[in-house]
Amino acid sequence: MPVLQALGSGIAAEFHMRFRRLESFARRLSLLVLLGLTALGGTMADAAKSLFDVAKVAVDTKAKNAVAARANGLAQAQMRGFKVVLDRIVPLTMQQQLPDFTKEEVDLLVSGIAIRKEQTSTTRYIALLDVRFDPYAVKQLLTSYGIPFSENRAPVVSILPLMLSGEGVAAEGPEQWHQAWEDLDLSHSVTPATILRPHADLDAATVRAAISGDGDAFAVLQAAYGYGGLVVAVGQVKDGQFVTTLTGEDGVGMITFNHTNAIGGDAKKAARVAAAASLATIESRWKLEEAGASSPAETAYGENPRGVEATQPAAPKEVARRVVALVEFSGLRDWQQIRSKLTQIAGIQGLEIDSLQARRAAISFQFGGSLDRLQAALGQNGFVLEDRDGTLVLRSQ
Repeated sequence: MPVLQALGSGIAAEFHMRFRRLESFARRLSLLVLLGLTALGGTMADAAKSLFDVAKVAVDTKAKNAVAARANGLAQAQMRGFKVVLDRIVPLTMQQQLPDFTKEEVDLLVSGIAIRKEQTSTTRYIALLDVRFDPYAVKQLLTSYGIPFSENRAPVVSILPLMLSGEGVAAEGPEQWHQAWEDLDLSHSVTPATILRPHADLDAATVRAAISGDGDAFAVLQAAYGYGGLVVAVGQVKDGQFVTTLTGEDGVGMITFNHTNAIGGDAKKAARVAAAASLATIESRWKLEEAGASSPAETAYGENPRGVEATQPAAPKEVARRVVALVEFSGLRDWQQIRSKLTQIAGIQGLEIDSLQARRAAISFQFGGSLDRLQAALGQNGFVLEDRDGTLVLRSQ
């Protein structure tokens, strides 16, 4: 009997060892989980809102045979997915300093791949995939490189995509604006959101008033679509351009954002590009907010939180810098005058309104020069730009 027990234990141990080797081998190939969309109810669903899950990764690869094409597609999905994770959790100021992670490094971080849909031929692989990364492994890798990260997420908001055309308003059109938002990976974003559809009685006049800054019109929309965070994402086709306007309230506060991109014969692609740019803006706003009070000056002038050069070089190089500041004003008319004057100051380009409140606004723009030069240019136009505990504040003299 002891002999049989020992024999049984030996067989069990050997079986366990072989299983672990097989499991490790499968993990190394990033083929631990290959499931269809209908089978996503298990472990993938348990982490449906994880920052380390990336959904809807599209790949299209070719190779000498179907097996190689598929392997290339899976590898491409992993690399793209990891870039998305880095964009989510790594501070904006560190994005340009990230190393080029190798395929082998990224491969070890993947805990599963789920197939939403795929097509194969003898030499081509087209698929839409979900890639799941091991949070602990990702954070260990970043820590080993000395890369900071944050897992703080914004509160969930609602996004109402609308198409305006003439006097009409609709959820969808030939550009598939609503679908472009649905195709984004919003549930795993650092700024999670749900997509709404407009009610049948929504009129274009209310929408136009809201995106023009009418607070009462926006209040009507907010009441109709649920109090709380609501971003109205309006798309319009004008003169061969796809024009996007975001208005409302996201996780940071009031938001006003305008974006224009050429249609170029493909309206659906233009809509997808516009939706992705809009989401990137919402995410960037939240990450800047999370960075703390020093983020505006840090974003504008590098690592020095005060925006002042530690040493003064003999011949400073005038480079375009992204300036983020708060604008203080007395009322709507004062704000309109300030905004108009800012757009006419030489050197200020790409002025964007990141948020707008009753007495202040968060703005960002490009300026080629030092902080002193910017202050001088603003001073000549009746403005004062001062640093308050690391935050640049702009006001009229």
